[in-house]
Amino acid sequence: MTPPLRILCLGVAAALLLGACADWFAAPNSEAAFRRWLAADASRADSFARFEAALQHSGVAGVVPDYQLWRVDRVDPRCASGAFQTPPEAQWANIVATLRILRDEVAPALGSLEVVSAYRDAAFNACVGGAQRSAHLSFEALDLMPVDRAVTRERLIATLCPIHAREGAHLNMGLGIYDGRRFHVDARRFRGWGLDHHATTFPCVAPASTAQSG
Repeated sequence: MTPPLRILCLGVAAALLLGACADWFAAPNSEAAFRRWLAADASRADSFARFEAALQHSGVAGVVPDYQLWRVDRVDPRCASGAFQTPPEAQWANIVATLRILRDEVAPALGSLEVVSAYRDAAFNACVGGAQRSAHLSFEALDLMPVDRAVTRERLIATLCPIHAREGAHLNMGLGIYDGRRFHVDARRFRGWGLDHHATTFPCVAPASTAQSG
């Protein structure tokens, strides 16, 4: 092998190795990590294929990256047994109305969204201090952040509050606005809450319901 060809081959090999290493050391809830998690169990891969087909059938595939809907909240890693969890199949349809709100109202205003919390089982929800009747328990809710870091908390509030006021009642939109740029959307019931998960700290005009978040 001539020296230039040897150098070229070594360069290609190094690039492939670096790519593989970057994949391996990616964030524990990244798409690369999710694909490895699926590959470790054929039943997971089959289940996720059915899940994606169900989203496609309902017209909400790709509203957020589909794999992120199986993410486990990393807000307190001590509560999580892994980075991903399969929501019960009987509850998959529950997330469709929430994804429609994101597709039709939120994403057009804020741009791409990242899911930071989706389905929670009872033990995990209790561990992270979620509401006893949290909509995450029935796979009706998502906690999200804007991908665009130029979207400040102030802009987040200025964008979400008019949507909630205008569309919230007929969409049964629950909206929580937390610290930083994290916010919650569900389609269970029209209500709003803020930092302490109560309506009294909701940074928008208070909706008709003053019930605690869920």
